Amino acid sequence: MKIFVPIKEKSQRVPNKNFRVFQGSPLYKHTLKKLNKFKVYVDTDSEIIHNQILSDLSLTHVTPYMRKEELIGDETSVCTLIVDFLSRFNIKKEVICQLHVTSPFLEPATLLSAVDKMQTHDSVVSCNALQTRLWRKEWYGMCPVNHNPVILQQTQDLPILYEENSLFYIFNSNIILQTGNRIGNNPYFYETKFPENIDIDWESDWDLANMVKK
Repeated sequence: MKIFVPIKEKSQRVPNKNFRVFQGSPLYKHTLKKLNKFKVYVDTDSEIIHNQILSDLSLTHVTPYMRKEELIGDETSVCTLIVDFLSRFNIKKEVICQLHVTSPFLEPATLLSAVDKMQTHDSVVSCNALQTRLWRKEWYGMCPVNHNPVILQQTQDLPILYEENSLFYIFNSNIILQTGNRIGNNPYFYETKFPENIDIDWESDWDLANMVKK
């Protein structure tokens, strides 16, 4: 399994996120160092990140490359970056794992456990399993999603809903080349739990990660 990691220099919601020090290293290096049993490719728009990876002897398992200019920007989807990565390195019919460096508690053992599911499925999606009373807002008002408000069921008896948490996606390269999607027709939703499923997307997530670290 090869690992693909997109890293931007600038973050919209958490300023300087990837460079913040976490357990003695910049956040992006903290994650990359833990992946030293894998072949990792980093797509980045940052010359700083690119050069720092190349000069770090603890990151010899990582191949960084500069993102194409026409793919730079928040409007470019991760799927487009993955397709470009596969084309650039001529990768065909291989298992790929895409993840982000903003999940500091993700463990390699979890990835190895998840990739085993590829024996019976065509993709694996990390998720949070929700078994609570959920509602959605419609034009006419609030509508229950997974329960009947007239019948008060115990939450443990409600149907489980699965929320993608973007911790990782595992898929065959030919799937995304054919469909443009990381999720195939027979996906396995791999439940991850706290604190491993923390993703630093907001300032409050950064504060939470540091509380857990302490």
